[in-house]
Amino acid sequence: MRFGGDTKRSSACRERKRRKRCPRFAAFAFAASEDEKEMQRNFGETVVVVTGCLGFIGSNLVSHLLERRNNRSQDDDVHENVIIIGIDVLDVEKGPYKKEDKRANLNRLMQIGKRRFVFIDRDISLGIELSMIERELRKRNKKKDEDFDDDFDAEDDSNVFKTIDGIIHCAAYSGVKDTLEDPSLAFRANVETTAIMIELAKRSEANFVFLSSGATYGDNFERKKPSREDEGIMGDDGKSMPQSPYALSKIAAEAVVRSYARAFTEIERRITITRIFTCFGNYGRPDMAITRFMQTLLDDENREKKLTMFGDGDESWRDYCHVSDVCSGIEKALWRENGSTCETVNVSRGEAVTLRRLVSSVQKAASEELKASSKTSSESDDDIKIIVEPRRPGDVGGTFADVTKAKDLLDFEAKISLEEGVASVANWYNSDEYKKHFKR
Repeated sequence: MRFGGDTKRSSACRERKRRKRCPRFAAFAFAASEDEKEMQRNFGETVVVVTGCLGFIGSNLVSHLLERRNNRSQDDDVHENVIIIGIDVLDVEKGPYKKEDKRANLNRLMQIGKRRFVFIDRDISLGIELSMIERELRKRNKKKDEDFDDDFDAEDDSNVFKTIDGIIHCAAYSGVKDTLEDPSLAFRANVETTAIMIELAKRSEANFVFLSSGATYGDNFERKKPSREDEGIMGDDGKSMPQSPYALSKIAAEAVVRSYARAFTEIERRITITRIFTCFGNYGRPDMAITRFMQTLLDDENREKKLTMFGDGDESWRDYCHVSDVCSGIEKALWRENGSTCETVNVSRGEAVTLRRLVSSVQKAASEELKASSKTSSESDDDIKIIVEPRRPGDVGGTFADVTKAKDLLDFEAKISLEEGVASVANWYNSDEYKKHFKR
């Protein structure tokens, strides 16, 4: 829904009252036509729900959508004034994130978005109703809304006017290691929440983007070729078996999304599954390799600068994509115009990067930051030691994306190279913002 002006809000309030008087009208009004929704888009604001908004990709995505709203095409007035409804659990530690990191991300997003960012502190597995979204939007507009309906029944969905334009489901129990330790939580967090959010998208007739993972392809080390969206998963090709409960949970969540697309054909074109490969950047997940490397090397109190490399460095590779590029791809997926059905698309650089190259890039970037912050400028690449350990269970040997479909369907192409991205991450981990708000 767009909250554009007093006339628009008055109209919405009158419609709610008419629904209460006439149940048949309520049923008709709830199934608003596309013309009505398009008319609503001419007023005010576009509402996008982002789950997992305090995590790595989620928080970067929220800031991306808020900060880039003025850079869209002049012909596209639909998404220019975006309101973000962010959903996450603030004071419960699940996965790698600390409560302090979540609070720091929340404060950052509140400063960026101000009244255009609305936060809902809720565990999605408990359910998300349209009325919750509507109620939070009304709280935001209550001071300006002369027609705020005090007898609004939050449990009555017939009172819910069209609210949501897009949903991006980022929330997940992520990471191979954590899901190996608690696979049942991975399925509750990744599959059940996806079912809840796709149902919300169906009922609100919103565009829906689900963040899946390149881990669904399994290990393509033997094939040594990029993974395509139309290739088999779950061992259909005899090789692509998932390597962890995390990968399997994402495959199951994808199945939930596709089942909705097949069952409810009126919304299938609004649904996009994005498979994210190895995303890195500022505010990174604490358990990710680049994050751990930078925290170790740029810690002022850590006298011994060393990196731990699992495997020999040449026997594994990843497709590293900077988070700003990933956010651009997700945004394009949300508002895509191409395609006539539910689409699955890889969002990454499409480049196989060996672990040895990654370590070398991190080593160089960290050394440059250490030199820049050192009065003696004595730090060098040789001061950083590399420790080699055996590969860990669940880690895939090699995986990278075929990005042809992303270019054709979304007009998306990653722009930031590995070396540029790693250098920017090193600069951020050496910044005052990180040391003040995120260093633990």
